[in-house]
Amino acid sequence: MLRPISYERVSTFQQVEMGKGLVDQRSSLTAFLDKNADKFTNERIFVTDEGVSAFKNANISPESNLGKFLQDVRDRKYGKGDALIVTSLDRLSRRSSWSENTIQFIVAAGIVIYDISTDVVLRDDDSFSKILMEIILQRSHNESLMKSVRAKVAWQNKVMRAAANGEVVSNRMPFWLENIDNKYSVKEDQAALIVKCFELYKSGFSTGEIVKRIDDPKWQMVRVSRLIRDRRLLGEHKRYNDEVISNVYPKIIDDELFLTANRMMDTVMTDKKKPAEDLLLEPSVVKQIFSLSESGLGSGAIVKRLPKGWSTVNVLRVLRDKKVVEMKIIDNLTFERVNAKLTANGVANRIRKDVTIAQDDYITNLFPRILKCGCCGGNIAIHYNHVRTKYVICRTREEKKRCDAKSIQYTRIEKNILSVVMNVDFGKVLSEDSTKKDKVLEALKVELSALRKEENTYHLKIDERKKSGKKTSLPLMEGLTDVQDRIEETLEQISRSSTINELPTFDYDINCLLDPMDVELRAKVRKELKHVISKVTYQVIDKYILVRLHYYTDVLSHVLIIDNKRGGGDIVSQIAIYTKDSSTIYTTPSFALTVSNDEIPRIHFMENVPLNQIDYELLLISADYVECSDSVTSWMRHNHNFLFANN
Repeated sequence: MLRPISYERVSTFQQVEMGKGLVDQRSSLTAFLDKNADKFTNERIFVTDEGVSAFKNANISPESNLGKFLQDVRDRKYGKGDALIVTSLDRLSRRSSWSENTIQFIVAAGIVIYDISTDVVLRDDDSFSKILMEIILQRSHNESLMKSVRAKVAWQNKVMRAAANGEVVSNRMPFWLENIDNKYSVKEDQAALIVKCFELYKSGFSTGEIVKRIDDPKWQMVRVSRLIRDRRLLGEHKRYNDEVISNVYPKIIDDELFLTANRMMDTVMTDKKKPAEDLLLEPSVVKQIFSLSESGLGSGAIVKRLPKGWSTVNVLRVLRDKKVVEMKIIDNLTFERVNAKLTANGVANRIRKDVTIAQDDYITNLFPRILKCGCCGGNIAIHYNHVRTKYVICRTREEKKRCDAKSIQYTRIEKNILSVVMNVDFGKVLSEDSTKKDKVLEALKVELSALRKEENTYHLKIDERKKSGKKTSLPLMEGLTDVQDRIEETLEQISRSSTINELPTFDYDINCLLDPMDVELRAKVRKELKHVISKVTYQVIDKYILVRLHYYTDVLSHVLIIDNKRGGGDIVSQIAIYTKDSSTIYTTPSFALTVSNDEIPRIHFMENVPLNQIDYELLLISADYVECSDSVTSWMRHNHNFLFANN
């Protein structure tokens, strides 16, 4: 007799809350076991995944219950003498290539699989099971092949019609074109800007100067660079197989101007180009990398065991490269397992290929997308000077010449921010703000409910048109897509607002954390910082760098005042800003100011700590930056001499 292990899964939490799916699956599985009691022992095990989709293989990630079961199979806790019972094989996966690998792995371990919807039984000692698996594999391959062929033929026909009579290929078109009666029409104002861009570049202007002269917020340096290379401006369309078809789009730039601009860009880029390394030419090394990663080693430790020439970045690129499966170097299940672990540790899905900028600093910025310019609120870039010192630069200043923010050394803020954040009790801070968080969460749920109703209305209208034999209108489809995008965003906001139980502890050795070679640790901390810090802004005032940390709460924020003189970089003072009821408290190392509405500020002195004039002056200097009211700054200036008369 076999020990029965029943697997049940539903894809969404809405199904869990409404009781749909799981109840039906459990009753079907129980009925099957009762009916076949002579085949199975009385020890019944149920493996359940709630709100886990199989489409993107989330159900076989290490965190899922099926993923844990597969690990137990790998550890030989389950094997011969066990049976896995599912209502349908699609409970294991909806992706054929993955489902076959998962099924083969389970069957090869000696476990018998029962699919109760089709009465299929798969076992390793049954030749029919092997034939059935071959049929499933072949059918999946043929279906994929036919879909691919049909899609390519349909797209080819659309492109050829576009070349013949100007029909629109797709509504995803270049920004200088629009769809009028299913024909391409040129937006004359945008076309004029593009021609101006090429003429300026031909005259020797840099991309930054061109952006400044065009004076349009949508135009940035990267757009100019891409336009210079965009052959759609010549009317050409490049297909998936690199075939180029002419006259698909209206021609905007003449051949001579396009060629001249591209030759000039080639000259500029010559010194910046670097041939891409083919990291998969050594299958034995690739297999070794995956094996070492599965054993628990980090990328730094893996590099030490590889031939010379490998770096931690390239190891991570190999681990993230789907081609290892396509080239049959690594099996799908191993690839998915390793990548789920990397994702859980905060390693990016796409590892940058250009390692020429920072050869010995692999995660250059611990605050991506949250570090902003304090002057204009714009994004920043990390650059290196001639002696490889890392600088933070405002991109608005760099690309649009519209901000006066000074650049700062990155190392002067990273260590100081970490030292402050590691000493914050986020559990206490967020619990104090829980009431507001609950209100936000409730509002998001109300918004989600309204969006669900709107989505349902679109579905009903689309179904009505289909029943009446009418085509589905484009506005309806676009409206539905827009609503579904908003639903996804709202669900993500709800998820973020609900994740108070995942507070980071930041109990790391700061010296290890500052080591740029420790990619895994820095990636993990970078991910944890995003859970608690919403924004970091910086601004240079006089000889100081002011850095403000904005947390996901109104209860607390920090302002760090860092010495920016040559040889500096240490924190001179810091201000903690608390909001409680209707009062705001500005706390420095030697005193605190409490401000309630428009009342006169009250000063409190720290016990056994004399009032420090530097702390006082620095709070006054940074008053605008910490959003002090005019009444506060006026009070501080008025009482300055009185407070320090005896000092």
